Amino acid sequence: MCGPRRLCYGFTVYSTLTSRGRTDTIFLMLLERVKETLDRYTILKEGDRVLVAVSGGVDSVVLLDILHRLSGERGIELIVAHLDHGMRGEDSREDARFVAESAERKGLHVICERIDLRVCSARERRGLEETGHLLRRRFLLRTADKVGATGIALGHTQNDRAETFLFNLIRGTGPTGLVGMRPVTPQPALGCREGVPVVRPLLEVSREEIVAYACLRDLPWREDRTNQDIAFSRNRIRHQLFPFLEEMNPRVLQALTRTADLIGEERRVLDDLLAPLWRKIVIDEEEGRIVLCRGRLTDFSAGLQALLLRRGIAHVRGDIATGNLQGIEKGHIDALRRLVVSPRAHGELDLPGLAARVQMDELILGGSRPAVAHLPETTLELGRTEVPAFGISLDLSIADWDGDVSSLMKESIDLEAADAERVAFPLSLRGRRNGDRFAPLGLGGTKKLQDFLVDGGVPYYERDRVPLLCDRERIIWVVGMRLSEAVRITPTTKRALIMRREVTS
Repeated sequence: MCGPRRLCYGFTVYSTLTSRGRTDTIFLMLLERVKETLDRYTILKEGDRVLVAVSGGVDSVVLLDILHRLSGERGIELIVAHLDHGMRGEDSREDARFVAESAERKGLHVICERIDLRVCSARERRGLEETGHLLRRRFLLRTADKVGATGIALGHTQNDRAETFLFNLIRGTGPTGLVGMRPVTPQPALGCREGVPVVRPLLEVSREEIVAYACLRDLPWREDRTNQDIAFSRNRIRHQLFPFLEEMNPRVLQALTRTADLIGEERRVLDDLLAPLWRKIVIDEEEGRIVLCRGRLTDFSAGLQALLLRRGIAHVRGDIATGNLQGIEKGHIDALRRLVVSPRAHGELDLPGLAARVQMDELILGGSRPAVAHLPETTLELGRTEVPAFGISLDLSIADWDGDVSSLMKESIDLEAADAERVAFPLSLRGRRNGDRFAPLGLGGTKKLQDFLVDGGVPYYERDRVPLLCDRERIIWVVGMRLSEAVRITPTTKRALIMRREVTS
């Protein structure tokens, strides 16, 4: 509950401000600063339904109080959300009850959910801190989708932004990581409706001012004792590193957030400069997948290649609005760049959250890795046969032949003709097998099917999916690619096997 208490950074809360005028002035000044943030970033417009994340701590309690005070004049609807991590036994349950009662006193609907963070951490194979952040985000996005919220409000303050700056700097990050939290962040991921943003109305207010506001308004809040546990890296930054930095510069909080702002401005300028280069290298783009031109990428310097590759990954993972590539490190970008500039015609690379592969002059980011196909052999009769395993149908017919094969072959790669007298019926369709050999038309001999597919530019992850039309003795058509020399049309051909392929999926 509220009262005189010492929080992080050695701040002593103003608990005895006896001047009513000064109390009102501080209260109104903070309220106006929050309004300025909302207006500057066009946050919380009339008609918005806002999901407010309330843990019970002082930041979220003040956030709820301020938004509730502004809800009438701004015409917004508030819904409260609370996730109980179950880490502190009865204290955690008391936090949930406290949040529920606080919301009910304001006449607000509240949604609470309980999890066992230790169990979830083991299942996710992540640390407690990382798992807690991940599950909280999932809960808020899922709940926002459920209630039709147009925004999710978090109680992050200026101090949280500075701590995140230091956390990312120590861990190792690029400029995007140093920008850190922003007053509004689009959040299209994790199944929530695209466009539902996370908003941080208190991001330009210090924690000292937040605590002062709570005491001046006589607002109760809950203290989470795990916030004092320096086993968590963020707590070590808060309780050990930040006080040390304050001794060197009493205004280090403002200095760090100012630096983050400057980096953010430069990042936006860089994005604008990259835009025309980006348009030059994009071949195709769809949700969860993008195709870039390798040749044009290699025209740029290594630094530009890295920036453009990061942009491509952000597009695929839905992080383009933030540029935040969680789990992607410099080593991943370097490995991807090496793959792009290598002389290899085909290759692939697994990256956190997506697959990357090169195919001739294309770099394909995203999409699932094609599974190795162990496709069944299908016996074929004359007529049309659907072969779902290969996503095609084949239409086979026998006809008298007195025509010119060259004119027929120009019609389509999906149409082929063979000398019916040279075909050892019955026919079947299958995938490749170890040791397969093929006699490509015009070669004058046989070669390994593997080598034929490589020479034909078929990526190795697609070679098992190439359909092979076989007679009783051999491969007579690598479907859509080449007929076998063994069954070619000759001047003495009287009857032809006409083969038509149609892609069905």
